[in-house]
Amino acid sequence: MKNRPARLFLTPIDTPLSLSLAEHLTPEEREELLQTATALKAFTEANPDDDQSLEILKDAYWKLGHQEEALAATRRLADTYLRLGQYSAAMLEYEGILVHQPASAEIQALIADLDAKLNQGKPSGGHAPIALDFGDASEVFEPVTDDAEAEAASKEPALIATAATRQPNAVVAKAPPAAPAQDANEPLARFVIQHRLASREAVQKALERVKSLNASIQADPNTPSVAAGLLDELIKSGVEAEELMASILNLTKFAYAPLEHYDVDRQIVRMLPESLTLGRRVVPFDIVSRTMMVALDNPFDAALKTLVQQTVDYHVQWHLAMPDVLHRILRESYRLPG
Repeated sequence: MKNRPARLFLTPIDTPLSLSLAEHLTPEEREELLQTATALKAFTEANPDDDQSLEILKDAYWKLGHQEEALAATRRLADTYLRLGQYSAAMLEYEGILVHQPASAEIQALIADLDAKLNQGKPSGGHAPIALDFGDASEVFEPVTDDAEAEAASKEPALIATAATRQPNAVVAKAPPAAPAQDANEPLARFVIQHRLASREAVQKALERVKSLNASIQADPNTPSVAAGLLDELIKSGVEAEELMASILNLTKFAYAPLEHYDVDRQIVRMLPESLTLGRRVVPFDIVSRTMMVALDNPFDAALKTLVQQTVDYHVQWHLAMPDVLHRILRESYRLPG
């Protein structure tokens, strides 16, 4: 679809923020969203398998606070994913509907059927914890807590938030790039292996590749480069991108931002220092009221989340985006060679 809207942002439909933000929309933003929703409603009726347009339509309704229309669009999107065989993505949408319609026997039955499909061929009793051999062999994936984020952030180089970083249209002055966070890739690697999203061998090879590439980048601090990322390397090695991302979204409940359809303002991207954007593959892509929308491709980089929040004077809302799209946006924003 051409001319997709540039200023939409995505949130899970079970978060209260998606409704509360509707109160802070300017008249211009509300009118833009209404026009987008009207156009996409007609387009998706003529193109029922266009899941990306349905995703944008769903989120437009949530931003407007139109819950009934948003739930209807979510159901259409879930049914589309199911029809296309994208079961993890369908499960995520049906579970979102169930939050608002907990008594729906139909949705409960669909989720039970999908759960059976997704667990075909998996050993009964769920997944056993799987340890990697880099570091403590007994260490397994654990969800990141606020205490863990604070502890990880305390080990990072301090970032000083200048007045420029607190202005919506300001550009942050170039700062020496900090070392990419090698540690952040390890919990992601354990997570991918634990949930059997890729083989142990593939993950370990990708992790070694990431460490090697980032070491080369760190060795030449005068040449800005986008840090290597684990998911990016896994996809390059042959892991199917959409299936991998859909599984991570389903398991982590992160929101997805289809940045490939956005016209991201490079001034917003550069509101964070290069040590975070380039060094940690993070892209601020929109600001609405006092909320900054930020995309990344590693949901387990706890220190990054803390550092970003310390650097800007906004509430930060996190989204997962395709690794290659983040890489492209960063290259374009900093005018780096391909």
